[in-house]
Amino acid sequence: MITDSQTNTVYFSNLTPEDFQAEFNELSRIIETAGYKTKLLVETYDYYCRDYMPVQVAEDDFVQFVFRPKTYFKPEEYIHITNPVLVELMNKLSQPRYSPLVLDGGNIVKSNSKAIVTDRIFKDNWYQFKSREKIIDQLENDIKCPAIVVPGYPGELSGHADGLIRFIDEDTVFINETEGEKKKEWLRNFLTVLGENQLLHIKVPCPVKANSEDATGLYINYLHVGNLVVVPQFGLKEDDKVLQTFREIFGKRNTVVPFNARWIAKHGGVLNCVTWTVKK
Repeated sequence: MITDSQTNTVYFSNLTPEDFQAEFNELSRIIETAGYKTKLLVETYDYYCRDYMPVQVAEDDFVQFVFRPKTYFKPEEYIHITNPVLVELMNKLSQPRYSPLVLDGGNIVKSNSKAIVTDRIFKDNWYQFKSREKIIDQLENDIKCPAIVVPGYPGELSGHADGLIRFIDEDTVFINETEGEKKKEWLRNFLTVLGENQLLHIKVPCPVKANSEDATGLYINYLHVGNLVVVPQFGLKEDDKVLQTFREIFGKRNTVVPFNARWIAKHGGVLNCVTWTVKK
């Protein structure tokens, strides 16, 4: 799998600079100053291009999953559902392989040798496969590596993994800090999966308000391209602690830059969601 540290190009929906010109310009400046390219995707109807764009498996190998977010979009928002095939054609992108699986790109967190998804994949694909084993077989055939399934966070509508966990390296992941967690059974099950797969974890503060569509405080949804790590900041008391943690973890081999992300978080996702990072 192509990992974040191997990517060198960051795509954004064309809506992002239209609606957030100053913020887009500053984020683009950070990315380009670090030596990476930024590009825009035309014919998009949603800021969060991570979800509808294909997953890069190898340098010349992309897999496009079925993008069908109606289960968490409100009916009046259906006009904002992007057609990924149209985006690929209009932007003259390399043709991907097409998978029958319904799966958002935000529900795949990759390392070099494995990927993590939440169990939302079973709910979205049961009607056509009727078997968890067949669903995972299809996924692993598509991404050409083993898949680890963690329980999705209760009550979180999208079921995305990139709001719960991110790879630091092959053996270590970031997870959200959950002290005082009311849903203790979920947490036990989540940590059990990590233990069964020999994954160590480091906790990141997560002061996101319960049952909120606002992702303010979701630090784990940072942007990582090449050796650049852009850490979202929200004007919260946890900002400094998180930035220090990221500098301790990534600082020796990466440039770690803070960036105010409240402008995009209020729409439900943060920096990983609003970007599509690839190796070209």
